Amino acid sequence: MFALLDLLRRGNLHRTRVEAFSDGVFAIIVTLLILEIKVPHLAHGSAAELLHGLRVLVPKFLSWAISFIVVSKFWVNHSYIFSLARCCSYAAMWINALFLMAQAFIPFPTALLGEYPYNPVAVSFFGIVMVVNTLLFVWLHSYINDNLLRDASHYVPKRTLLGRSLVGPICYALGAALAWVSVWAAFAVYLLTPLFFVVPLQPNHGLAVAEGVVDEHEHTVSAASAVPSHR
Repeated sequence: MFALLDLLRRGNLHRTRVEAFSDGVFAIIVTLLILEIKVPHLAHGSAAELLHGLRVLVPKFLSWAISFIVVSKFWVNHSYIFSLARCCSYAAMWINALFLMAQAFIPFPTALLGEYPYNPVAVSFFGIVMVVNTLLFVWLHSYINDNLLRDASHYVPKRTLLGRSLVGPICYALGAALAWVSVWAAFAVYLLTPLFFVVPLQPNHGLAVAEGVVDEHEHTVSAASAVPSHR
């Protein structure tokens, strides 16, 4: 067991292959999301019939929009954390693969939510899937933060990382619970939660120095070097 863990920590693999594969999976996911929305079939082709058909599709449009925003949020944050990594280990590749597997599942609960928007089981199931996705992403972020950073100044203290990152799973779990009280309240939570993560979590250099991750002198030098010269 310990030998396997040691093996997973190894690997000085280039990030480009992992990033390219991940971007491809994200692109396929957002494409599959819209493919779940079909053009309404009209028996007579009248304007009133088409308007009715479009009104019926409103829940599907809403579930598509929520999932697109959520997947885009994951993609932005995923791109950021990999930009901080100096390389990729086997463990990071497998954690990333598990995360992408969960992401690839998102079109199914999205279609379920759009098809049965008033069914608490469908609405709650969507939230549970998002909880799993977010926890896997937190695991990936935490692993890179602890083991693969190319610059210690990018380190985010564990308390800060977990405190901010767990907002997502808690909110999605809240939405899953609210589905049994009001499906529209759950929809609102699902739609608003990604707004907490529009910008990726940035490092706090002061806390990193306090925790001994970054040397204070090193931090002072790096901060001074970031100031543009006016000569």
